[in-house]
Amino acid sequence: MATARHDYRFRPEPLWENGRFVPPTIVPIETAVSDWDWIDWLRYMRESSRNPLHGVTHMALTEFDEIATGMGAIFFTPTRPETVREAFVEKSGSLRHSKIRNAILKPALREGLLTAEGERWRQDRRALAPLFTPRHVNGYADGIRNSAGPHIARLLETDTIDFGAAMVDLTYQVLSDVMFSGELDGGRTANLREIDRFLSSMGRPDPLDFTRLPEWIPRPTRIGRMGIVKRMRRQVRELAESRLTRIADGAAVPDDLLSLILSIKGDDDRPFTMEQIEDQMITFIAAGHETTSRALTFLFYLLSQDDAARTRLETECDALDITRPAIEWAAALPFTYACFEEAMRLYPPAPFLSRELKQPETLGEHDLPTGSVVFGSLWALHRHRALWDQPDAFVPERFLPDVRDRIGRFQYLPFGLGPHICIGARFAQLEAIVLTALIARQFRLTLIGDHPWPIARVTIRPEKPLMMQIERRSQG
Repeated sequence: MATARHDYRFRPEPLWENGRFVPPTIVPIETAVSDWDWIDWLRYMRESSRNPLHGVTHMALTEFDEIATGMGAIFFTPTRPETVREAFVEKSGSLRHSKIRNAILKPALREGLLTAEGERWRQDRRALAPLFTPRHVNGYADGIRNSAGPHIARLLETDTIDFGAAMVDLTYQVLSDVMFSGELDGGRTANLREIDRFLSSMGRPDPLDFTRLPEWIPRPTRIGRMGIVKRMRRQVRELAESRLTRIADGAAVPDDLLSLILSIKGDDDRPFTMEQIEDQMITFIAAGHETTSRALTFLFYLLSQDDAARTRLETECDALDITRPAIEWAAALPFTYACFEEAMRLYPPAPFLSRELKQPETLGEHDLPTGSVVFGSLWALHRHRALWDQPDAFVPERFLPDVRDRIGRFQYLPFGLGPHICIGARFAQLEAIVLTALIARQFRLTLIGDHPWPIARVTIRPEKPLMMQIERRSQG
C-alpha cells in the first residue's frame, strides 16, 4: 500500500539551473506503480482525465521500460530507445490502437489516418502519401510566407495578446489559405473558435476510458461534445461537395491539397468516397495546424525567458534574405530551427502513443499477453534522465547541426515513429521555420501573465491564456 499520496496540484516555480532556463513542469509520481492501491488508481484515473501528463511517473523518467498492472490491465511504457524501436517499428504488426485512444479520437476523426487501422489505413496511407512528398510540400513554402504576412500583422499589431490563441489563429489561417485556398471557412474567426472547442473536446479522456467497461456505456465528460463534432463535419462535407460540383461542371478549381484529395484513387482505382474525404480532411485540420501552433506558442514563451537565446535567434533571422525562396530559409537558420526542435522536445505536440497488443509478444525483457497496453510516453522519453543532459532545461544548442547526430534516432520523436509516423511532419516543420522567422524579425514578445502550465488534449497546450506584451522590432 502506498504510504503517501501524490500531490497532483503542486506546481513548481520556474528556475535557472546551471545557466539554463527550466520552465515549470509536471512533478512525476514518486511512488512505484507496483505499490499503488485502489485509491491511488482511482486518483490517477481522475487526474489523468483532467490532464494526462499528470500520470507521468518518476520511474518512467529515470528507469527503462516501466511495467505496471492495475484496473485489470497491464501497462508497458518503453523508454529504452531500443525497446521503443522494437515495439513501434520492428513489431508494430503486433499492435493495434488502444481502446483509450480510440475512445478519445474515434468519435471525431472516425477513419482518418490517425485512427484507421488494418487494410483501410494501409490503402488510405498509400493513396495519400504522394500528396506529402518533398516535391509537393516544398511547393507550399512561398505560399506559407505570402499567406502569413498579412495574418501576422493583423494578429500582432497590438500591445498585449493571448499568444497561444494568436498562434492557433495564424496557423489555421495559413492552413486554410495554402491547403484549401481560403475556402475552408472564408477565414471567419467565429469558426476558428468552434474548431478550437472541437479539438479541446475530443482530446480529453473520461475516467471510464481507463477501465474495461464497454465503449457503448456513456462517458459523462463526453456528453454534449458531439454537437461540435457534427457541425464541423457538416461544414467540411459541404466544402468538399461544392468543390466536386465545380469540377464536374468543368469550372476551374485551385491546385491545392483539397483538389488533390478529391482526385486521388484507392487500390481499387476508385475515387475516395465522401466519407473518406470527410475523415481525412477533418484529420488534416485537427492535426495540421495544432502541431505547429502549440510548438510556436511554447517556443516564443521559452525565448521570452532566455535573453541570450532570443538575441541569437533574432540576429540570425534579421540576417535572412527573405526575398530568397522560402524553401531555402531553414538552411540559413540553424539556430532558429534548433530552438524549434528544443521546444518540441520539452513540449512534444502529441505526447503519447497508445497501443494494445493483439497477440502475445516479447518487448524488451518482458513477455506480455494479448491486450497489454503499450504506452509510448514521448513526454517521458524526451525528458529521461539517462538520455538527456539537463532534461528539463531549455538548451537549443543540443540540436545544432554539428552535434545533432549525438541524439539517438529513437530518443527524440516529436512526430512519432514507425508506420504511423505523422504524414504531415515536413509541412509542419516548413511552416514553423517560416512563421518563426517572420515573427521574430518584426516583434519581440515578453511574458506578462502566468507561466504556462502544460495540459494534454490532442496536443500539449497552455492550460490558461498565455499573455504576452508585444514590442515591434522592425517593419519586417
